[in-house]
Amino acid sequence: PRSTRGGGLGYLVMMCLRSLWNLLLFVWLLPGPCLGQWIEDQELRRQTDSRKPADVKHVTVNLDMPPDQRWAFLKGDPAFAHYRDDLIGYISPFVPAKYLPLLTKVAQSMQKTFYKDYAQEMKSIAAALGLSDGEVVLINLIYQIEGAFGNDCKMKNTTGPCPEKGPGLCTGMVANGQGPHDMVWQGRNMDWNFPPKLLAYVLQVDYTRHNTTVFTAVQLAGMVGTLHGIRTGGFSMQLNARDGGGKLFPNVLEELLLGGKTPTHAMRRALEDSADFDSAEKFLVAEHFANPAYIIMAGASHGQGAILSHGREKTDDVWHLYEDSTKDRKRINVQPPWFRLQTNYDHWQVPPSWDDRRTPGVAHARQFLQHGVDGGSVWKVMTAWPTKNFHTDVTSIMCPHTGFIKTVVWLPSAENLIVV
Repeated sequence: PRSTRGGGLGYLVMMCLRSLWNLLLFVWLLPGPCLGQWIEDQELRRQTDSRKPADVKHVTVNLDMPPDQRWAFLKGDPAFAHYRDDLIGYISPFVPAKYLPLLTKVAQSMQKTFYKDYAQEMKSIAAALGLSDGEVVLINLIYQIEGAFGNDCKMKNTTGPCPEKGPGLCTGMVANGQGPHDMVWQGRNMDWNFPPKLLAYVLQVDYTRHNTTVFTAVQLAGMVGTLHGIRTGGFSMQLNARDGGGKLFPNVLEELLLGGKTPTHAMRRALEDSADFDSAEKFLVAEHFANPAYIIMAGASHGQGAILSHGREKTDDVWHLYEDSTKDRKRINVQPPWFRLQTNYDHWQVPPSWDDRRTPGVAHARQFLQHGVDGGSVWKVMTAWPTKNFHTDVTSIMCPHTGFIKTVVWLPSAENLIVV
């Protein structure tokens, strides 16, 4: 009886060990990003650290000119000689043929679908760069296309998170020095994982009236909207993807036909027409968006900063500096009152384990900003891993009080690419 019990116990132990081994083997074989392992991947971090910053191309758009002439200067510029092949060649494979009739309908109603003057600018861009109306519409919806189709695990260079519906990965931060006279700064990372040759088409645009810059915007050539921008003495703002940038692409197209505006166009409208932080926030909160988005804003005055969590027809939440969150009743995302850091998930929700850039981002902000908020300390936060990661294509820092803006694109060290 003693030996029988011992043999039974030994068999049970052996089966338990075998089950444990099978479980460990299964977990080890799971894709790393699903476990958040990409953040701990030292090789990805080394590759990210090896990327080199490069200045972007600066251009000027004269708002005193008729809208259909403002972008004519692009025609004949050698920097855009291969633009159509590069951009349309990149975007087209992401758009299934079944959506083309709906896209054509949007293009045909461009004057009604988009702000009228921006529709005329889109026509100007199409003429200057040899694009069709449908193609220029595609370029102005690249944010939605990236969110709906572009950022998945099938992309050749994708090394970050691989969710079932991957968002355009970005980080934004607005921070106010803790002194009563300290200025508000904004940091912005755009994580699109673009092919390096497309980074040559990232522009920093000075929009002028009467020979004076009204606002400065960062955008992709061909877009009339802005990904982020600044109005000196007023405010700065940026766009982060929410719900993957718009969920189903045909829903975005249908919403445009119903009067929704793409967030990039709405942000430019705010930069162009709003003189200060409060009026810009009021405009954006009330605007009808074609797709959900986060708008991160900084103002020129002490204490002005906010994260707008925008749905399609309404804004779901506004979280200001120095205000408690009305949504985060469980205290999930506790941040000091003087800064706000936003990735691609509602701030009152727990970020997914495979893409928790929030926790290290907040920790770095606490570390690097504790002795003062300025361009140097904000740069440290935005370039710390994993806030800056292998997807990060563009980094900007902005100060609305002074109008300072610095923008770079990040190029792989092996690429012999000159950004003009």
